[in-house]
Amino acid sequence: MVFITVALLRKRAEHNEGCLSTLKEIACHQQDIEKIDVIGDVCRQLEIIYLCNNYIPRIEGLYHLKSLKYLNLAINNITTIEGLEGCEFLEKLDLTLNFIAEATSLVKLRANVHLQALHLTGNPCTSVPGYRDFALTTLPQLQTLDGSDVIPSALIRAHQSRDEAIQELMDERVKLAEQQRINDELRAKGIDPNPPKYDEKGEKLYGHSAAERLEILRDQEERERIRKEKENYKEPGSIGEAWQKYREKPKVPTVEEDIAKYGRVLQRNEGKVPYTMQQEKDTVIIEVDVGKFIATSSISLDVQPTYCRMEIKGKVLQLVFPGEVMVSAVKVERAQVNGKLKLTAPVLKGVKEIKT
Repeated sequence: MVFITVALLRKRAEHNEGCLSTLKEIACHQQDIEKIDVIGDVCRQLEIIYLCNNYIPRIEGLYHLKSLKYLNLAINNITTIEGLEGCEFLEKLDLTLNFIAEATSLVKLRANVHLQALHLTGNPCTSVPGYRDFALTTLPQLQTLDGSDVIPSALIRAHQSRDEAIQELMDERVKLAEQQRINDELRAKGIDPNPPKYDEKGEKLYGHSAAERLEILRDQEERERIRKEKENYKEPGSIGEAWQKYREKPKVPTVEEDIAKYGRVLQRNEGKVPYTMQQEKDTVIIEVDVGKFIATSSISLDVQPTYCRMEIKGKVLQLVFPGEVMVSAVKVERAQVNGKLKLTAPVLKGVKEIKT
C-alpha cells in the first residue's frame, strides 16, 4: 500500500529545491497511491495538484489548502464527491474516469463558489438521465462541464427540467441502495456477490470497478514480488552466487564501525566531491561543491562535535573536525548561484590552523 510521505513530496518538489512550505505545484501521478495524506499539512501554499492515475478511494486531507485552484484526480477509485469545502478558491476539478455513481453528491461543491470547470466524464453518474441538468442548476458557477461550455440556453432548459432531473436521480439512488442491500445480504450468508470469472485458459478476468481495479494492483504487486525473489535467489556455492557477490556495491562503514575497527572516525569522500576546510579565528569553515543542479532534498547532513557526515545522492562525505565544535551554533547555507554548501562551526577547543 503506497502512501504520500514527506520524502515523496520532497522528491517531487526538486524544482522548488525540495522546500514544501512554499510549494505551488506538485505532481504525484502514477505512483500507486492509495490515500491522500500529508499534503494538506505540509504544503499549504499549493495551487495545483496532480494525483491522476492512482488508486485513491476518497477525497480527504485537503481542507487546509485555501489557495488550491486546480485538482486533478482523474483515473482513481473515488466513489463520491466530498472533502473540498475548505478549498475556497478551487477553479478546476478533474474527476474523469472514477466511480462516482450518485450525482447528488455534487451539492458538496456549492461551497466552491469559484469553481469554473468540472470534469466527470467516465463516471457512472454521467449516464443517468437528468445528470447534466441537475449539475448545471446545482452549480450555477460552472462555465464548463465535461469539456462543454455552459451556454445560457442550456442553463434555462436545465432549470425548466430540474424537478424531472431530481426525480430521475433519486430513482437511480434507490436502485443503487437496493443493489447494495442485496450484496450485503449475500456477503452475510458467505456468498460473493461478484464471484471471480476465468477464461478458457484459466486466467482471471477482471471487470471495471474500484474493487477490481485495486485487485489488479495487488496481483501485479504479488507477481513482481515473486519475480524479484526468483531473480535474487542464487543456489549456494553456484557461479551465480559468486557473481552476485562480486557485483555487490561495497557498503560504506558507519561511524560506529570506524571507531570499533580503527579507534577513531576516518575521513571519507566516496563521491570524490571537491571541498575545502579552513580555520578563521575560532571558526571552522567547510565549503562543499555539491553541484549546482543537485537538489537540496538529495543531501543529508549529520553534524557531531568531532565530525560531520554528508550523503550526497547516496555518496558519503565524512570530514573530521580538528577539534570539538559547538553543534548548536553550526550554520549551514546553500549558495543560489553555484549551489555550494557552506558549513560554519564555532570551535570549542583550541584548533591549529588548517591547511587546505
